[in-house]
Amino acid sequence: MGPAPQPLAFPHRVTHVDRDPQALAARLAQHYSVLDFGPRPGFEADFLHRTTTCAVGDLLISGGYTRPIFGTMGERPGIGSVNFIFDGSINYETGGLKLALNTSCPLFFSPGQEYRYIANHYNGVAFHIDLERLGHTAAAIAGLGVSERRFSHDLSFTRVVRDVDPRRQRLLEILRGAIRFLDHPEQDLDSALQVLQIDDLIYRTMALLLCPNLEQPTHRQPAQSGGRELIFEELLEWVRAHLHTPINLTQLERRSGYSRRTLQLVFRQRFGCGPIQWIRQQRLEQARRELLRADPSDTVSSIAARYSFSSPAVFSRDFHSRYGLTPSTLLREGRRHQLF
Repeated sequence: MGPAPQPLAFPHRVTHVDRDPQALAARLAQHYSVLDFGPRPGFEADFLHRTTTCAVGDLLISGGYTRPIFGTMGERPGIGSVNFIFDGSINYETGGLKLALNTSCPLFFSPGQEYRYIANHYNGVAFHIDLERLGHTAAAIAGLGVSERRFSHDLSFTRVVRDVDPRRQRLLEILRGAIRFLDHPEQDLDSALQVLQIDDLIYRTMALLLCPNLEQPTHRQPAQSGGRELIFEELLEWVRAHLHTPINLTQLERRSGYSRRTLQLVFRQRFGCGPIQWIRQQRLEQARRELLRADPSDTVSSIAARYSFSSPAVFSRDFHSRYGLTPSTLLREGRRHQLF
């Protein structure tokens, strides 16, 4: 018999137990291109695989324990495979390259390439990552104006990541912490986890791990980032000057020359929210100022329409949510002060 199963990454979630390797192979085939799979010779009678899953954003992370198995996964263009080990070991082979995954080399990454593996007793997590989004994330960390093509080589080959220096050790700790943060006994916290955008944290950490020359924004030289920052500031000024007109992401892409994904990430880095959320906040703030200095002919409905809110009801709801009072209350308060 093998060692006792270790605690899973998500112990508070429902655990699926497989003792039939063929049934497990059929389940894996729903998410992977499974070319071969089974228990290692000599371990057929002891076959055991325990799995828990957690969804965050577009990531579906599976935490599992397995006794010795082998398998071959086929190509999946555009989809990267990530395996992050907590305990045990796995040997990989791809394109004649042999790679060992263990607690000192804990992260395996394959950019959609075929690979074969032989696992000993193993405990860890596995998930797929969108390679296009990963490239956009790397470019967003580098700064506006940096093309994701700069990182295409770093994201094009299979490897294991070793914890050989303090930077990688820290990034691996962040990734491990982000994954374990997803587990909690209260299932109704799932919506809060979506708001926290842990999937973005995982993507950013993966980009930093896989692109060794990628610097964080605070480390860039002013001369490198000045032009890009100027473009972004000009975009913000354009938005502020056009709050009274409808603005969508396509317009922002055309004005800046940057991809939608890059804009999403840069706005989150700068303001903690996406561009559309930031624009709505700016509209609300401008409307608040106008309510305080309203003309006699102004009404809540006319100010809501002036800043492109779809209806006075939507405007009132959003305004109350942000400022804790209704726009009609603020309008009356503004007019009262104008009398003095």
